[in-house]
Amino acid sequence: MGFVFFLIGLIVASFTLIQTLIIIVFGIPTTKKLERVKILIEDNGIIKRYFLTIAILLSLFLGALLIIFFASENGYIGFLVGSATALLFGVGKVGKNASNVADYLQINMRYLAVVPEEALFAIIHS
Repeated sequence: MGFVFFLIGLIVASFTLIQTLIIIVFGIPTTKKLERVKILIEDNGIIKRYFLTIAILLSLFLGALLIIFFASENGYIGFLVGSATALLFGVGKVGKNASNVADYLQINMRYLAVVPEEALFAIIHS
């Protein structure tokens, strides 16, 4: 039974905590840099959307933790161990890498004040 909660923790943390870390470590700093060098249009709202996304993701994680805590006296330990495992293996995915850069550009394309290639160059060389 503990293994099931471990797997649930692994999956939930992968979709909530890792995504939150990507936003904090890569998305927000990249947005601030691109705003500073005028790669993004003014008043783009990207940072506001990131904060809303972080709030939603952390609420989902805490909600899952509370449900498991009240559903199973010991299940939350497996959930937390699974979550910690996801964090341990997901740490390498939170910085500037090809996947995060591509996702960033795809999601925020409409806020670019330059051609995508120029934005890509600015991200890679920042």
